[in-house]
Parts: sequence; C-alpha cells; structure tokens
Amino acid sequence: MNPVGRLSRDLREMRWGQVVVELLLLVLGILIALAIDDAMQDRRDAKMERQYLEGIVRDLDRDLLVLKEFGAYHEGQTADSIKAYRALRGGTDVKDREDLSRALSRLMSRRTLRLSHPTYSNLVGTGNVGLIRNVELRDRIVGLYEANERWVSIIDRNNLVFVDQMFAEYMMNNGLVAPRPTSNLASANQQNESFDALMGVPVGVGDDRLWGLPPDSPERAVLANKVWYRGLVSHSAVTQADDVMRDVSAVRDAIAAELQRRWP
Repeated sequence: MNPVGRLSRDLREMRWGQVVVELLLLVLGILIALAIDDAMQDRRDAKMERQYLEGIVRDLDRDLLVLKEFGAYHEGQTADSIKAYRALRGGTDVKDREDLSRALSRLMSRRTLRLSHPTYSNLVGTGNVGLIRNVELRDRIVGLYEANERWVSIIDRNNLVFVDQMFAEYMMNNGLVAPRPTSNLASANQQNESFDALMGVPVGVGDDRLWGLPPDSPERAVLANKVWYRGLVSHSAVTQADDVMRDVSAVRDAIAAELQRRWP
C-alpha cells in the first residue's frame, strides 16, 4: 500500500474524540501551571511589597527624629544670631560680652543633614518600584524622596556659602572671637569640652579682638551684616524642617494605612 493510502486509513481509524480530550487536558494542564506560577509570583511580589513598605516606614521614622534634632539645633542658632545682631547694632554691656562671644562662636559651626533612605535606594536600584501597587501612594513616596534630596542639597549649599565661606572664614581670618567649647548640637558639646581640656588654656573676653573695636568700626558693621544672613539661614532651616516633617509624617501615615488595609 502506498504511504498516502496508509496515512489516509490511519486518519480514518484514529479516535478523534480521545485526541481532542487529550489535547484539551494538555492545554488545561498548561493553563493551570501558568495560573499557579502567576499566583505564586503574585504572593512573592506582595511579600516583597510589604517588606519595602515596612522598611520605608522605619526609614521615615528615623528621618523624623533627625529632622526634630535638626530643627532644634537651628532654633538655637537662630536665637544666637538674634542675640548677637542686636548687641552688635545696639551696644553690648561688659557683663554680657562672654555670653555673646559664646553665641558668636556657636554660629561658626553648622549642622550637616543626612536623611535615611536605604530602603528607597534599594527599591529604585533594583527596579522594583512597580511592586508598590497603589499608584497614588507610589507617586507620593517617589515625590517625597526627590523633594527631600533637593532640599538637602540646598542645606549643603547654604552651609558652604553662608556659614563656611561668608561667616566662619571672616571670624577666623580676623580673629574677632576666640574659640569656645560650646555648641547648639548636644552631641558635639562633650567632644568640644574634652578638646578644650586637652588645650588647657582658658579663654575669656580679653582674648576677643571684637570688644576692643569701637562700636562704630567697619569690622563690627560687617560682622553684624554677616550675623544677619547667618541667622536667616538657620531661621529658614527651621521653617523648612517643619514643612518637611509634615510631608514625611503624611507619607509615613499613608504607608501605614496601606499596610493595615492590605495586611491587617
């Protein structure tokens, strides 16, 4: 029998019902396997999403503590600048000179701000941002971190220009006030006092060239102007820190609500 005839006969004798059933079972098995795989992947993604959201909440909690301390530091710096500016413009009693010298010495320092973002950096670096299914929440998180990054850059720039270059360099280059072991940053006071003890040289108003200058001297006028701008930097930092704390708290609470809704 020729091959064509044999093939034709085999096809006529084939149990097509069984073939269809087997084919359907095969397709169904593939679809079930794919569905199971998708379900497992969804569970893995949901687990990672939860871990990311919980990590961001922890990071934002740390940021709130840092921002609170940052604001308190700059409140102290603002108060020192107001005290110093008024004294330089209006005259200083001899009994107040040591207090003012200490205030001017504190204004020579500045506070570097670094916010915590390890979870967000990992989220972006791994390309897993899309795991956060709530699009509105995801956009708020991304917007918060981008805004905070810009703000920290502004703080760094203000520290460099207005504190380091404009104020601190002028004070040190002109020797107007001798350094004092004092700071509005509580964690720095112990270190400053320890170093001062190692120096072992007491400092007083007699070591400050500032108080030997006439009240109407150009140097005092220049210093008063610099103190004004130095104070403005800290006052702005306090206001901005309050705004950032509100934004951080709002996003943190929104994430906590999402966690409670999805994984009560």
